[in-house]
Amino acid sequence: MDRRDQQGEAVTENNTGPLAPLPDDVLADVLRRLPPRGLAASRCVCKSWLAVVDTRRLLRADLLPISVGGFFMNFHNYYISEFFAPLSDGASISGKHNYLPEAGCLSWGYVDDHCNGLVLLHDYTDNGGKICCVLNPATRWLAPVPPCPLPPTEIKHTFQVKYLAYDPTESTDYEVVSVTRFGWVNKPGGCLYDTSRDAVYPEIEQSEWPPSVCILHVFSSRTGQWEERSFARQGDSMGTVSGMRHWPGEQRNAASWRGVLYVHCQTDYVMRISLSSDKYHVIKPPPGIEVEHYPQFYLGKSTKGIYCASIKGRCRLQVWILDESGCQMEWVLIHDRDLSKWLLKHKLEYPRPCANYGSKIQGRWALQDINYYYDDHNRDHNMEELAEEKIEWSVQAYEDEKFTWSSDDECGCYGGHMDILGFHPCKEIIFLSESITRGLAYHLNSSKVEVLGNIYPAGYENELGNEQLLNSSFPYTPCLVTQTANGRS
Repeated sequence: MDRRDQQGEAVTENNTGPLAPLPDDVLADVLRRLPPRGLAASRCVCKSWLAVVDTRRLLRADLLPISVGGFFMNFHNYYISEFFAPLSDGASISGKHNYLPEAGCLSWGYVDDHCNGLVLLHDYTDNGGKICCVLNPATRWLAPVPPCPLPPTEIKHTFQVKYLAYDPTESTDYEVVSVTRFGWVNKPGGCLYDTSRDAVYPEIEQSEWPPSVCILHVFSSRTGQWEERSFARQGDSMGTVSGMRHWPGEQRNAASWRGVLYVHCQTDYVMRISLSSDKYHVIKPPPGIEVEHYPQFYLGKSTKGIYCASIKGRCRLQVWILDESGCQMEWVLIHDRDLSKWLLKHKLEYPRPCANYGSKIQGRWALQDINYYYDDHNRDHNMEELAEEKIEWSVQAYEDEKFTWSSDDECGCYGGHMDILGFHPCKEIIFLSESITRGLAYHLNSSKVEVLGNIYPAGYENELGNEQLLNSSFPYTPCLVTQTANGRS
């Protein structure tokens, strides 16, 4: 069928361009040098280009981060990140980073962030020195990140948190962005400000935050260096420096979408950073997010863009999506469910996991128990055998079952608690932790729940009960696109 222009006239293939005379072999060699997104766009140029790309299978979607290969999880009082993954993938992807520089037989590795298959973590050398790396667990490629310069500031009691920005469909290069966070200030006698020599100054504490021009340090893999960059704010600020200190929080993760980095900041606002235009926006939290002692607010990426989720009370799940179509960016509530009846129906009312109970969780996923095997004191056992011992329940009994939701705000007799593990990048699925005992996959469209498997670390019952906490979690999406800049493969 002939193609036609806007006036309805027939048009023919454009074979007069500079690449038209090229033989198919040469054209294929040119096209395969494009990034995946550019390669996909080239299929729309003409039928001959489409044929070259498809017949030679130049577009390798299997290399891109489109599936969840596991979760890197940081537990309180454990200084090495655990890895929760499907049992079938355990042999190919390991959460033990024993290939880190100077790791030797004992390998530290605390995951700080993840973005499209790359992981940002810090490690410690034998003499106690701290190093930072970006690595690809699927290919075992890694590259060191040099120490970040301290930003010039008069604000006291601050520290820096680093985030990854990486899009393999655009480039194999990545960036690390350092964002200022605020710590608590001593309050002797109930006062806000410390009276020591490190006291903060009221006029600074009451200044707006973030400022109209925010100075951030950005590391580029292309140059191998940190650069001080100024980002101009578009729109209003969020509050004051003093107000940030009341929200120290634990997990403040980030998400990358279409070349923009979204960072979850204190007071639960999101900083939308455009690294290409050197501008940023402040996005206020969704309405209804209330101040709690341990606020649950998780920022992530899924099928339609940027999502956030919150756990209200013990087990009421709320999910929003960010609408950026208008002049004002706003959160739109797309899901609001109380999980208590389902939890109680399946006798998941245990307030805290214990050694005997935690060893009976079944599923297709398992925790690799990296801390438990760290120094080989449990070398007479192995992770595979431990996972087999935990299989007693049937997952399929829960997957397709219909159940009735509770409209009550409270969770009745349910004594456990829910944590958010993250979002699936290509499906509307949110992953949850039930009392750090079992991992759940909750399907937003159908409200079905799938029990994945045990996430309670071996030996964790030796920690104090009130210190058995999940500090942070990062969905890991394997990426096989090869990095070459400033690293080793």
